[in-house]
Amino acid sequence: MQLIDPSEITEKQLLQWYENIDLNKDGELDAVELQTALATCNLHFSLAVVAHMIRIQNHGRASSISCAEFCRLHGFLTDMQQSFQFFGQAHAGQLQQTEAMEALQHAGFQLDDMAFTTSFKTFNPDCTNWLSIAEYIALTLFLQSASATFEAFDQQKKGVVTLNFNQWIYATANVV
Repeated sequence: MQLIDPSEITEKQLLQWYENIDLNKDGELDAVELQTALATCNLHFSLAVVAHMIRIQNHGRASSISCAEFCRLHGFLTDMQQSFQFFGQAHAGQLQQTEAMEALQHAGFQLDDMAFTTSFKTFNPDCTNWLSIAEYIALTLFLQSASATFEAFDQQKKGVVTLNFNQWIYATANVV
């Protein structure tokens, strides 16, 4: 099963899905509920990656997401899935390293070769030079968080930051 294209789903249908996923009926989705729901769409993520999704959507305010945040996450995941499929058309369910770089560039991430290769290897734990959809999405989540964290420290928009050790720990903890 795939995520539903946002243009093909009504707000009412998305709300109904959200209510069905909210197993404890507290009006919020926690990481376990979201992980279970994503697995039904054949998107298998670790609990750590799902918690990262939640932190990105709610800007770290809680360990769960509201319906509006879930809708934004659904849109993001659908966009990433479509990008993955477009750039990996020749390979069912996988992106080669060069295709992953093209997909990331299309998504707005401009990385030099060393930064890309290091990031790719981090999210390609089996060292196959191929990414699954879950690995690609985890990589884009990491890059989103890294960009936001860097921008928070680069207040003068010079493209360079200086961090002490405590700031470095804070920054790195915000990107995983």
